[in-house]
Amino acid sequence: MRICFFGESFVNGFGDPTYQGWVGRLCAMALAQGYPLTAYNCGVRRATSDLVHDHFLGEAERRLPPEHRGAVVFSYGANDSRLEHGHPVVTFQRQMDNTRALLVAATNRWPALMVAPPQPRDGQRDSDADARSQGMKGVCAELGVPFFDTGAADLGPWYAEAAAGDGAHPGAGGYGALAALVDSWSAWRRLLDQLRS
Repeated sequence: MRICFFGESFVNGFGDPTYQGWVGRLCAMALAQGYPLTAYNCGVRRATSDLVHDHFLGEAERRLPPEHRGAVVFSYGANDSRLEHGHPVVTFQRQMDNTRALLVAATNRWPALMVAPPQPRDGQRDSDADARSQGMKGVCAELGVPFFDTGAADLGPWYAEAAAGDGAHPGAGGYGALAALVDSWSAWRRLLDQLRS
């Protein structure tokens, strides 16, 4: 059972002093529940959907050979709405186009899930970040890819730790809170059962 996680610094787990992030904790929970996973954390700091799109297929094919059961989990978007010179790094439409292309490429080969990244709460970006998250949710719905909406989740520890740190990245408690929520997500549980069966 092999799962690749693609995304940005939140997938990488930046800011967690234990270097586990939510991905490491989630996979440790799965192992403790009897799911023997090989997990590949392909999170890259400051990655946008452009970068994930450009590198995804080659990276995934190296780690998910056809003789093994594999799956892909995506979680990106916070960096797309980051402002540079007054403009988002990646436009809304390009982010949606990247998402569609990524999900089509992935689901032609493996089961896939999408976890929306918790968005930085700095006021200026809230509405744009939320619109992008809902846009990705719509693309996932069209393509039949389960989508975990962190905007509707109880992530108080994440935001509290982020506010006490660099404003975006939490510590161990925040990553642990997200891991616990994804661990209880029915789509994640179905994916684990599908890979094991």
